[in-house]
Amino acid sequence: MSSSEKPFRLRNFISLLITFSGLVMIVSGLVLYVVPEGRVAYWTNWKLFGLTKTAWGSVHTNLSFVFFIALFFHLYYNWRVLKAYLKDRVRQSFTLRRELAVVLILGSVVVAGSIAELPPFSQVMDLGASAKKAWYAGEDVLPPFPHAELMSLKELAKKVDLNLAGMMTVLKEKGYAADSDEATLKDLAERYGVSPMIMFESIMADDRVYR
Repeated sequence: MSSSEKPFRLRNFISLLITFSGLVMIVSGLVLYVVPEGRVAYWTNWKLFGLTKTAWGSVHTNLSFVFFIALFFHLYYNWRVLKAYLKDRVRQSFTLRRELAVVLILGSVVVAGSIAELPPFSQVMDLGASAKKAWYAGEDVLPPFPHAELMSLKELAKKVDLNLAGMMTVLKEKGYAADSDEATLKDLAERYGVSPMIMFESIMADDRVYR
């Protein structure tokens, strides 16, 4: 290593990692707060900035693990400083009584109010629910039943009482050819870059699928 190169500073790395993961988690958390309900998001192949609901959830979850692991090492490397700080605060504990009481009361109110679904906590959740519905306001985007996109074409035909051979023909003519009747609308949607809803609507619009 040349004298001009600075050594890799692990503590600085950990601090930057905590900051980065925390900021991205704020963004992903906000996205998940307003993302459409699962059955709608999966059925319509909903995306934001090119990422699906599943992708956003994966980003948020994995960065949460990174954040907590980095936080653990941050505490480990700064334990002496933190310990000294805590000891100092213990000596001055009487000067923090009001602050501690306010923290405990505020935290308890938030937890209890959220569980009991009381305002304004219930209103925060209602706002999120409204944001979720706003993506497709006035549109019929619900699947015929939950997770219809996960059923094989064979199972789907049986479930909604359609002609399987007709379904396979229609899909092929529309450019969504399936290798077998075990394929799902989700598989085909990912292959052809469309939503399961669009393929299902194409199927239902053709008279040949009806018995």
